[in-house]
Amino acid sequence: MTITVTPLAAALGASIEGLDAAHITPEDAQALHEAFLKHHVLVVHGPQISEEQLIEFGKCFGTIENARKKSVLASHPEIMVISNIRENGETVGSLPDGELTFHFDRIHQKVPNKAGVLHAIEIPTKGGDTCFADMTLAYDTLPEATKKKLEGLSALNTYEYGQTHTENKKLSEEAPTAVHPVVRTIPETGRKALYICRLMTDRILGLPDDESRALLDELCDHVENQKFVYAHHWKVGDILVWDNRCTIHAREDFDGSQRRLLKRVTVGDTTPPVH
Repeated sequence: MTITVTPLAAALGASIEGLDAAHITPEDAQALHEAFLKHHVLVVHGPQISEEQLIEFGKCFGTIENARKKSVLASHPEIMVISNIRENGETVGSLPDGELTFHFDRIHQKVPNKAGVLHAIEIPTKGGDTCFADMTLAYDTLPEATKKKLEGLSALNTYEYGQTHTENKKLSEEAPTAVHPVVRTIPETGRKALYICRLMTDRILGLPDDESRALLDELCDHVENQKFVYAHHWKVGDILVWDNRCTIHAREDFDGSQRRLLKRVTVGDTTPPVH
């Protein structure tokens, strides 16, 4: 069966129909990767699949990495568990509760990952939506004077694992840090994308502190405008993949008394971002 790619009624994203996510053919993989480069976020509605099948699905977009944190709810090292489920008072997954500010995954590392793939297993009745913003469109719509100002600039990015809001970060000397372009180029398409986020980007190098802070606030306010955002309301069985090089994502708050469980695979990259 030939898959159908239907753009979502949003700034980015597409729905994939006619796909058996449990049995990916080479033709499916090629079509999915092409849609990924064009739409940045892909959504597949369907029945739950196994961890093995989720890993194979993720391979359509690149090499799958092992999860940073293991969970008793995962039987494969590649599977990261995102969940608020607790056993004996301890969380069994990562990023368990509440709202999570817009961010790029691993922008605080030298070579951030290429993509993420999430699969919904248990979902609360309300809340917990995941929002994505198109950083290529956000860049394209900047004033020309701002684009000129950003040329060649780099920013320092830091993170403390587990924090969900910038104001709560308390960095240790061991906290990972990385310097990346403020505007990066996507290698397969040549498109430029803003590469900053409110949670992890601390300052723009080469600018006075007050000017750096003002410019970052201006850019973050710009990219978080709803005209650039797709908000995904999860259903059990959904598979969602996003291009981590040109989309930021955030999570809306939800009732912590309700169980939320998603399984994830991470698609690695081989080179750091370039201007």
